[in-house]
Amino acid sequence: MKKLLTLAALVGATTVSFAQGVINWQNSSATLISAGSVGTAATTGLYNYAVFFAPSATASADFTAASGVLGLTDPAFQTASVYNVNAAALGRVATKNGAAVATSSPGSVVDFVIRGWSVNAGATWAEALAFWNNGTPSASMTIGTSLIGNDYTMGGGAIPVAGLMGVTGSSVGGFNMTIIPVPEPSSMVLAGLGAASLLLFRRRK
Repeated sequence: MKKLLTLAALVGATTVSFAQGVINWQNSSATLISAGSVGTAATTGLYNYAVFFAPSATASADFTAASGVLGLTDPAFQTASVYNVNAAALGRVATKNGAAVATSSPGSVVDFVIRGWSVNAGATWAEALAFWNNGTPSASMTIGTSLIGNDYTMGGGAIPVAGLMGVTGSSVGGFNMTIIPVPEPSSMVLAGLGAASLLLFRRRK
């Protein structure tokens, strides 16, 4: 009997702890995500997404409509959710996704961004950043971030109706992930020939 009570207490504690900071970030046809202006769900599972939180009223000049791939390493925003993938519906995030956030209890107010990247760059955000390598990846990839969602109130218990992605309130709309290509071999050859020509020209002078 004592073992059963202990087990029940542990289950209850686990349930309570997981309920902290539950979020919903399923998007809709009004909040599509694209890669190079093409919907990201041409084939399901090509892109990963994660939510990053920061204290409320966090200011960052990097997160603007024209930011492109700038600000991806901003230390103010820390990853705080489980990862997700794109769904079969064009440009959609797959599911409602609950995440236990240790620093954000139900009712706390946070700022956030949603980031996405192609799966060939890695399964985690750290791997994607390493693959991106400041704009010179070893293979073509996509990477990008949403605008800041300001003053989002964390939910608790069951996944709330209000979501991170939306068109009103503290939610963010869809965003475009920038395609970062690697230099084509022909371009690299031309660049090499140009450099060699400059060296020969300088020697003759």
